[in-house]
Amino acid sequence: MALQCFTWITQLLCPLVHNIRHTDEGPEGILKRFPDCLIIEILSRLPADCLLRCQRDCRVWKELISSQYFSTLHLKRARPELIIQCDRCFTSHEQNLFIFDESLNKEKMFRKVLIKRELMINKVNKHSPLLRYSCEGVLLFMDLCPRPSHFIINPITQEEVTVRHKFNPGYLCAFYYCSSTREFKLLYARIEGSRCQYSIYTVRTQTWREIHSPTSNSLPNISPAIVNGAVHLLVGKDLGKPDTPPCANGIVVLKMDKEEISTMPHPGSICSSWITHETMSLLVKDESLCLCQLFIFEDAMDIWILEDYETWVWTKRCKVNLVFNNEVICRSMPFGNLSYWQVVFMSWQIQPLHFQDGELVFYWYYRGLFMYNMDHNTLRNIKGPPGSTRYICMPYKKSLLTIA
Repeated sequence: MALQCFTWITQLLCPLVHNIRHTDEGPEGILKRFPDCLIIEILSRLPADCLLRCQRDCRVWKELISSQYFSTLHLKRARPELIIQCDRCFTSHEQNLFIFDESLNKEKMFRKVLIKRELMINKVNKHSPLLRYSCEGVLLFMDLCPRPSHFIINPITQEEVTVRHKFNPGYLCAFYYCSSTREFKLLYARIEGSRCQYSIYTVRTQTWREIHSPTSNSLPNISPAIVNGAVHLLVGKDLGKPDTPPCANGIVVLKMDKEEISTMPHPGSICSSWITHETMSLLVKDESLCLCQLFIFEDAMDIWILEDYETWVWTKRCKVNLVFNNEVICRSMPFGNLSYWQVVFMSWQIQPLHFQDGELVFYWYYRGLFMYNMDHNTLRNIKGPPGSTRYICMPYKKSLLTIA
């Protein structure tokens, strides 16, 4: 019902704004008759591409839409979607990006996302950069050759920032937007002996800051969950005790406003197994932190929800049955019988992405997108863009936020 209302409002407002743009009196004359709060309410409910046209037609609209307040309000009201980069993009200077939207016609659920040819991302080597992160409508692509480079792009405004570091800051483990400073930032982790050195790079100012953490042994992975003003990352390795997984300190937490790092335990019992840790991933559901744990040999996945952030109380929400059309997780191995790497390889087949309209969206390697309804315990398959069997998928919102 909410989706139908949103579609109805959009269909009503778009023609209204179009008529205002083309009156003899002009948009600025019409706008004098309405209070600013009403204009903001109307414009903030329009699609981002429609707002770009409004900016071109009216100076007052341009100033209003360009404000940080309006961009933030519009982003809050934007409907979450999925952005997909197909494997076909690895042979030409084309990113092959698509938006998945179930509200469209079933045969046109995937819309092409265009990136201007003159942008720097289209001028690198023949292999197109990989989509690495999606944050508040801004995408980060990574190019590894000849040296690591990051291309940060807003597909709506076509703003692009290229980040090339003069030194090795370590590996990138998070890309996030700090609402208190209204800046995009990159979190890096670098191994220094038996400790981990964290650094934050601010995109707008091009400045660095090292973060001194009391839990400097925890080396995080690269799949963050951002909620409650913090970046959350599962610990990928304990540099102080590499053979013992830190269940009590299994989640790294970066408070974005204070830039302080701490650790918290993952839900469930103490597993004391790196193999088990490799089957975990973090997501966000209804503004709450969520942990998904894959059980490969049971063809199932547990979903935990953090019910109380202050006391760190978790509740197991449901168990997802991963059997579809009698197909299960592939357990055949292309290499030896090392149990750890077996689990790593098999866990990569299932990638939980995000929650949308009460459904868990996940990517099943070579089988496509799947949606699991948590209320009805049903699993359905969504065919990906035509001509592609492998792709990178991430949550996405259309946004007008500026990068630099």
